[in-house]
Parts: sequence; C-alpha cells; structure tokens
Amino acid sequence: MRLLHALTLLISLSAVSHAADTLTFEEAEKAMLAANPQAVSAALSLDAAGARVTSAQAALRPSFSADASYFRQGAQGIRAYDNYSYGLSGSQPLYTPALPAAVHTFKAALWAAQASRDSIASALRYQLKTSFADILNARETIKLSEETLKRRAENLELIRIKYQAGRENKAAVMETEAVLKTAQWQHEKYKLDLRLLERKLNRLLGRAAQTPVPGLELPQPPEPPAEFSEVGPRLESHYALSSARAALDSAEASVETAQSAILPSANASAGYLWSGTDWPSSPHSWNLGATLSFPIFSSGRLSSGLDAAQKALSAAAANYRDARDAVYLNAEDAFLSWREARSYMDAAKGTLDASEARAWLVRKQYLAGQTSYFEWRNVEEQLISDQNQYLAAGLGLIVSHAAFVQAIGE
Repeated sequence: MRLLHALTLLISLSAVSHAADTLTFEEAEKAMLAANPQAVSAALSLDAAGARVTSAQAALRPSFSADASYFRQGAQGIRAYDNYSYGLSGSQPLYTPALPAAVHTFKAALWAAQASRDSIASALRYQLKTSFADILNARETIKLSEETLKRRAENLELIRIKYQAGRENKAAVMETEAVLKTAQWQHEKYKLDLRLLERKLNRLLGRAAQTPVPGLELPQPPEPPAEFSEVGPRLESHYALSSARAALDSAEASVETAQSAILPSANASAGYLWSGTDWPSSPHSWNLGATLSFPIFSSGRLSSGLDAAQKALSAAAANYRDARDAVYLNAEDAFLSWREARSYMDAAKGTLDASEARAWLVRKQYLAGQTSYFEWRNVEEQLISDQNQYLAAGLGLIVSHAAFVQAIGE
C-alpha cells in the first residue's frame, strides 16, 4: 500500500517546487506588508511620530524670522506717501523645562507607534504563515483524497467480484458503494475548502480574490530548544513590553510636564527693525533682552496636576510589570505547545507506519479468504483516519511554531 511515504510531513509540503511560479513566504510577506491597510497605516503613523519628535527637538534650538510690511497712505489734501518696515528677530530658550518634557512625551509616542507597528506586523505574519500552512495542507489532503478514491473504487470492484462469485453478500457491496460516494462528496468538499483558503490568502496579500495561487514555499520549523530559558532573553524586545515601556515613559514625561509648570522659565530674544516713509533712507531700531516668568498662585491646579501625573506613573509601572508577566507566561505556553506538537508529529508518524503495515497484511489476508470483510473494512478506515491525522499533525506543528514566533514578539 503506497501513501504517506510519498507525502512528507506537512512541513515538507512547502518544498513542493522551486519553479518560477512558486511564491515563497518571504516574497508574500513583503507584498503583504506593502499592501495591507493596517501595515501601511502603522508605518505612516510611525513616520508621523518621528516627525513630531524632530519638531519638538527643534523648539530647544534658536529660531529666527524675517518680517516685512509695506502700504501706501494718503488723505484728501495730503500727498500720498509710502510706509514700510522690515527687520529680523530671533529667540533662544534659556531655561524652559516644558520643552524637554515635550520631547520626552513625543519620544514615548514614537516608541508606542513602533511597538504598534511591530504588533501589527507580527499578527499579519502569523496570519500569513497559517494561511500558507492551511493551503499546503488542503492541497495534500486533496492528493490523499484522490488516492483514497482510487482505493475505494478498487475495493468496490473487488467486492463485486467476490459477490458475483458467491463469496460476499449484497450488503457488503452496497456498503462499499456508499463509502465510495461519501469519499467523492468529501473530495469535492476538500476542493471547496481549498478555494476558500486561496481566496483568503489573496485578500491578505491585497490581490483580487480570483487570482490563481501558485505553488507555495514555507520554511520548515526548526527543532524546538530543550529549555524555555534558551529563548527567554528574546522576550525583552517583545512589542508588548515595548508598548508598556512607552506608556511608562509617557507617564514619566507627564510628571516632568506637570513639574515644569511650577518651575520658572526664561527665554532670550533679539531683533533689528528698519521702518520709515522714504526709501531707502529710514530710521532703524534694535532690541535685545530676556524674559523670566515664575508661577505664584494657581488655586491648586498645578499641584493637583502633578499629583495626578505621579499616580498615573505608578499605574503605568504596575501595568508594565503585569505586561512583563503576561508576555513570559504566553511565550512559555506557546513554547510548550510547540514541543508537544513536535512530539505528537513523531507519534502520528509511528501510528501511520503501523497502520499501513497492518492494512497491507489484512488486504492480503482478505484476498486469500483468511479474514472477514468487516475486519478488512475497519482496517481500511483506520488507515485513512491515520493518514488524515498525520496531515493534521503536520499542520499543527507549523501553526504551533507560528504561534510561538508571535508569542516572542517576532
């Protein structure tokens, strides 16, 4: 009996072909991130957050401006004349705590935007990988179904020959015919499932639903490490922790902003102005100075704002600790599920090998009249079940590895 030795585990399905029309996972990932609205929006939000940081940092440096005005005046009985002015002015913050606090705030927003982009990209990569795995599994399931249909048809012919020879009953023939029809229906359902999965992939890649899906190539999951501690350090860069750290930094920036409101601020400014009614001769003036402001009384608004910001900071610190625990627990769960799926893959392979050997033996025995139809039928059903279970185990291994990769923030 041939079969699943011709099907590698589902993972090797990915190496179906390296023809020119094969779509690799890396190529699909690039296309998806370039076309997916969520990914595009997250990338643009990140760029906008970076521009806000640059704008906030610029407020700490000197600024200069040029001004000019011109108009012509006149009245009844008075000759019309020109009036103009032009000049330069500049300013430089000397001590303005609110400005560094604003920079800190916008940097925290930048880190939050980056964590959001990474989170969306990770979720999309997981969807893409599971979509690849589902399609590869569906295609191999159809191949297996074709083998099953062929075997079902051969079995029906065998039962008919035995029935005509008086060595089998009519019920066995009818039952075998029903089993063949059920397999034909199941085969059509598998083709429908494949089409739905291909449409889902096309939508994920931003392509028209009717676009043909070529051969797919998916990298094989590696062997899982022996201990979770080997992957633990990678969690420090997890997007959920980055987002929590960004929220913590934002809360710290809010405290700095609240503190800056009760501190003095100082700015320096300078200017040079030309003005007059005759061009080009004109009087000119200049100014140079500094301003200092200090809040004296605000009816408790500033102190209560500082108190609220400090409490928000404590809450953000607690949320960060909670996020850290959640990330480590989720990653460990995904790691254990990945190891379990790998172990189950080996078990399913051993069961399939045994089932194939058993089916081959019982078929020979049935042909020789050494066993009953019912025993042969049951062994055939068990073989088909084990074949499908093996494919499901391969799919489960890929999905569990994809879930682990997402759980560690990649």
